[in-house]
Amino acid sequence: MDEQRVAMVTGAAQGIGRSVAQRLAGLGHHVVLLDRDSERLEETRSKMAAAGAEVSAVEGDVASLESAEQAIRLVERDKGRLDILINNAGISPSHEGRSLAIEDTDIAEWDNVLAVNLTGTFLMCRSALPLMKRGGWGRIVNFSSQGGRTRSLLSGAHYAATKSGLIGFTRVLAGQVGKHGITANIIAPGRIDTEQSRSFGDTDTYLSQMPAGRFGEGSDIATGVEYLVSPGAGFVTGAILDINGGFFMP
Repeated sequence: MDEQRVAMVTGAAQGIGRSVAQRLAGLGHHVVLLDRDSERLEETRSKMAAAGAEVSAVEGDVASLESAEQAIRLVERDKGRLDILINNAGISPSHEGRSLAIEDTDIAEWDNVLAVNLTGTFLMCRSALPLMKRGGWGRIVNFSSQGGRTRSLLSGAHYAATKSGLIGFTRVLAGQVGKHGITANIIAPGRIDTEQSRSFGDTDTYLSQMPAGRFGEGSDIATGVEYLVSPGAGFVTGAILDINGGFFMP
């Protein structure tokens, strides 16, 4: 690595976010963890710090403009820069292991999923861009999903809508920030072995259609992030990296 960068990972207290944060810390970056689950956030921060990582934590809700702006202000105050932004925070409500039909989906649930998954990424990017532009270099990785790339048998319409929307948003973002030395890309994970994914059923059916013959691990996603935030990926922007074990092949 040429120099230590400052990276922020949203939804970092568990699952994919935690794996990504650990990988970035292992590369020598200072990692700022952002999550609204204060207990798990502190648990992750303390474990990473005990392992020798340069890490700090900010409790916050990406769906809140005030919270997003405050998180970036804290990074600016403490580190004076932000080089890498990983927008991983997201929710996918399930009801007894299934998503609801459109006609059964509550408006409040719909609004909440859009607020966290889509608006949350917009707010974090909106808040972070001035600081990134000042540094003249940046890497933004937004998280779509296999459910935003093709018809999902598990996720609800609200989740699919947000994950599809993030693809369009990221392409516009990439077009606007490239001249400032900033790239913006998408990672679209398939079924990853996390607490959230384990809340859905149909495990055997899913695995039977998986060329890789297994669910993904957080480390599989972290490897993709590692490439996209590297200095060598400066010519990659507006791209989608599908990491799904071959279940979906565009």
